[in-house]
Amino acid sequence: MNNCSCNNNKFYTLANNYIKCTKCKRKYSLKKIEQNKKIVQCFCEDLNALETSKQLDITYVTVSKKFKLYRELIISYLDEKYNNIKNDPNEFDEYIYIKNENIKNAQNFLTFNYSNYIYNLMLPPLKKFSYIEDEKQLAKFLQYNKIAKLESSNSLIINFWQFLEEFLNKYKGIDKNNFILYLKESEFKFNYNKKAQEEILLKLLA
Repeated sequence: MNNCSCNNNKFYTLANNYIKCTKCKRKYSLKKIEQNKKIVQCFCEDLNALETSKQLDITYVTVSKKFKLYRELIISYLDEKYNNIKNDPNEFDEYIYIKNENIKNAQNFLTFNYSNYIYNLMLPPLKKFSYIEDEKQLAKFLQYNKIAKLESSNSLIINFWQFLEEFLNKYKGIDKNNFILYLKESEFKFNYNKKAQEEILLKLLA
């Protein structure tokens, strides 16, 4: 462990396999710290909760809660990072993620490219177009009314969308209310290599 939550980096080693911050006196379990590192590593290696629980011999419920926490921390981290960006995006485009060919239950969002870093912003659900009953007519309408400013077809945004599709294919089904968690996780993993992902998550957890 590098730093305490108070940003101090000096600790006492205690006899019960704990360490104690020299500044704020907070105690940390070395066993728990090591377990958290292993779970973070599995998350960054794209193992799902079931695979991680089997590999580390930890209950599935525990791992699922950890993964949900990581995804929530990632959303906060990415939103804070991009809220501080002052420059205009290099390009942006709207994407519609469709599962089982049901366009009215699709998820749509804007993808921005800020200096070769991807950022995504959810848009209102497509059910607002429920008055258009014909699926093909709706698809054509959305295509002609999408928001876009792409520099070329060979775009970082296009690369991200391909990455996202492959990433989401691992899951049999994602509840629409949780889609944002997986979208931002894929954004995080697209923008940062595995070493950086682990370092950021462990820092956030501290």
